[in-house]
Amino acid sequence: MKHIITAIATIFLFGTALFIHDRSRRSSPPATQSPQDEVVRIASLVSSSVRAAGRIEGRSEEIELRARMNEQISNIHVRHGQYVSAGDVLVSLDSDRLVSERDLAAALLAEAKARKERLVNGYRPSEIETARQQYQAAMAEVDGAEKAYDRALKLRQQSAISQQSIDDLYSQLNAFRARANAARASFDTIDAPPREDELLAADAAIAAAQSRLRIAQINLDRAEIRAPMDGKVLAVEAKIGELTGPDSAEPLVVLADTARLRAVAEVDEYDALRVQIGQQCEVTSDAATGVIARGRVTEIEPQMNPKRMFGQWAGERSDTFSRRVWIDLERCDDLPIGLPVDVYIRAAETQ
Repeated sequence: MKHIITAIATIFLFGTALFIHDRSRRSSPPATQSPQDEVVRIASLVSSSVRAAGRIEGRSEEIELRARMNEQISNIHVRHGQYVSAGDVLVSLDSDRLVSERDLAAALLAEAKARKERLVNGYRPSEIETARQQYQAAMAEVDGAEKAYDRALKLRQQSAISQQSIDDLYSQLNAFRARANAARASFDTIDAPPREDELLAADAAIAAAQSRLRIAQINLDRAEIRAPMDGKVLAVEAKIGELTGPDSAEPLVVLADTARLRAVAEVDEYDALRVQIGQQCEVTSDAATGVIARGRVTEIEPQMNPKRMFGQWAGERSDTFSRRVWIDLERCDDLPIGLPVDVYIRAAETQ
């Protein structure tokens, strides 16, 4: 029984020693220095560094681009890993209907402008002259009817004409006068300048047509998904002929500005107040040996959030809050976006 207890104790002590050794090895970034320097380095990191799980990203976070209308994909202009400039067309949608709507809006605008131009210019000189002649003809008829009516009144005094004839001539005179008044009003209308309310109505019609044209052009422009910035195409999920829209589950293109790489890391709440702008950092990864990048803390999130990134090392806290920090990396352009990394922030060093 005594031998069994001794064996269990020996195994326990040996396991504890292995655990402490593994934890010390995992809590320090790999290095290429000599064994003596490595010991000093590990001791320094343990006492002064903050370890945080992170990942590599570009100068901007990944931007997922989707179509802003429901339409079929007609062409794809980019591929994975391609560098694009701001404004480059990435994906084209079927735009036949949108082109027709734009052309219709342009025609309606031209019609509204022509109507105002017609209003400002007024009628043609020949139309005005025709209205004048019609008025003069109506006045001549009135003059003739008045003379006939006056003669009839004199004949009536001599009983040479019936009262019925007098009444008919009077009715005819009134009809000619009404016709002359109508001709006069028509001539005045044609010859008069445009009224203020007519000009306002014409301007409103033009403004409405211009707005319709702008909307049509906006919709047509949306048929082309363009790059909002210079960057690298990380993913292309579009397929020619596929119906897409703003509610599609997958983005058409994923883009990021990779001209300068950064590391984003989540610092545990117990170390959240130890990080500051300007602190030096070292970045390691399970995919490589040693330090793969170095940089400095350039941005710190002002709020705490539940932890979302995990380093999978021994003793790591999971059910906790964390503070996100961003590190500008020095001279590393070949790291893939999204690579999980461990970030060691030298909390005792501030520039």
